[in-house]
Amino acid sequence: MSLSQLAIGRRPVLWTLVGWALCAAVFATQSHVASAVRGQPIPWGGAFAAWSVWAGAWALLTLPILRLAARLPFERRAFWRPLAVHAAGSVAATLFQMAVYAFAAPLVGAPGFSTDWSATYARLLATAFLPSLSVYWVLTIAVQFLRLQQAVHERERRHLALEAQLAEARLLALKSQLQPHFLFNTLNSIDVLIGDDPAAARHMLRLLCGLLRKVLDKDDSREVTLREELDFIAAYLEIEQIRFADRLSYHVDAAPDLMEARVPSLVLQPLVENAIRHGVARRARPGRIVISARAEGGMLRLAVTDNGAGLGGQIQWGIGLSNTRTRLQQMFGAGHAFDIGEHPGGGTAVSLAIPLQEGPCASVP
Repeated sequence: MSLSQLAIGRRPVLWTLVGWALCAAVFATQSHVASAVRGQPIPWGGAFAAWSVWAGAWALLTLPILRLAARLPFERRAFWRPLAVHAAGSVAATLFQMAVYAFAAPLVGAPGFSTDWSATYARLLATAFLPSLSVYWVLTIAVQFLRLQQAVHERERRHLALEAQLAEARLLALKSQLQPHFLFNTLNSIDVLIGDDPAAARHMLRLLCGLLRKVLDKDDSREVTLREELDFIAAYLEIEQIRFADRLSYHVDAAPDLMEARVPSLVLQPLVENAIRHGVARRARPGRIVISARAEGGMLRLAVTDNGAGLGGQIQWGIGLSNTRTRLQQMFGAGHAFDIGEHPGGGTAVSLAIPLQEGPCASVP
């Protein structure tokens, strides 16, 4: 029973009655067995009647005790006041329970109880006051333990929520770094063309405006569909093809049934940019970039390969690749892979694997 459930209702009352009925059955069985061992057997029915009255009296007090314990918990800032209230409450509750017990036990034929209420009550006070007093404190301590447990869970929930907010903030910061990085590189390409081919530069600028519109339209998106990411890459490569003319070609190899898979926004652009800068741009002969997407055992594997000069034994971690690696770690933890290596046919191959998921794309709150 949680603290929020300590209100009047059917379920708390039902569980209280069931719990005390089980206690009465257990204690009655123990009394029956013990009396048989002593050679003075008490019928189980009579023992159960006596213990049912005892348990019933406590059942009347259980929910009020639980609510009082929930309202007056023991805290460092306020310890003595709850202690005093519960000390008085425990004595009052025990005296009341014994009074009800002494009155009702003879009425149900409980063995060992006389109809002289005062004598029975005095005998109970002398023999069972402290054990009965402990029932109140067991209930109170149970509420205190439950309250501490809930406090721990609440702290864990807040901690996880703060970690999630921090991760989202980091992802947003990484994406915000990628956007101006991509923009400045593209503007540099336009600057190169202005002197040699103004018409091509103007066309490239119009393409860049359309590309930036796509970026800004998805500015709050942490994820996009693979279709949207590939459309963005196609527009980006169209800009780069103006710069490199017939020296750059590309091919996209992706199954139609993967187009609705969710991928991190702008995850392919740094990989393609890296292939152009370190593959195509460093050689005079035509370069080719292949972008592939396939499903492997519940994972979506994306790869960008080029036929350029290769790594030359050294990986160059620029802003794009470093941010991509960090974003994948932030979003998927150990549930992803990110590899850079030599392509078997010459050039460089960059691949990543993320969980294959479809559905609404996540946004940065």
